[in-house]
Amino acid sequence: MTDNNYVSRGGWFSFRLADGWTEYDDEDDSTHAFWNEAEASWTGNFRITAFQWPNVTDSDVDKAGEYISNEVLENTGAQKIILGEYDCAHYKKEFQQEEDQQVVYYWVTGAQNDIFICTFAIDKEQEALPINKRELMAVQNMIASIKII
Repeated sequence: MTDNNYVSRGGWFSFRLADGWTEYDDEDDSTHAFWNEAEASWTGNFRITAFQWPNVTDSDVDKAGEYISNEVLENTGAQKIILGEYDCAHYKKEFQQEEDQQVVYYWVTGAQNDIFICTFAIDKEQEALPINKRELMAVQNMIASIKII
């Protein structure tokens, strides 16, 4: 698999976009949305919502670390892991969206005043399929490659 370097609008972070994945318009300026167009059918949506806390100039202040710790405490089944260069809160939730049951995987990662809320949403019926395991690996590798520029 070859990877392409994706640079965010505004140019403050980048990551390796897995082969076959492409961006689509999410209509939210802070969200970057992707899907695997190389697959014959829909295999899920990957989104990165990125934020920077303004006016954080003290290098000892780690707003992202505080946020990640709170995510672990507030979400059932959440685990704190290291993904790429950063600490990360990881968990999943199930939702009913109209008539479809959805599973949403969360990775909340970042450092200092930069936070990335990453999600991968699929239909519940896809959860046990082999393609989902491959897509989760691709998504996790993309998240692990996030670099703050």
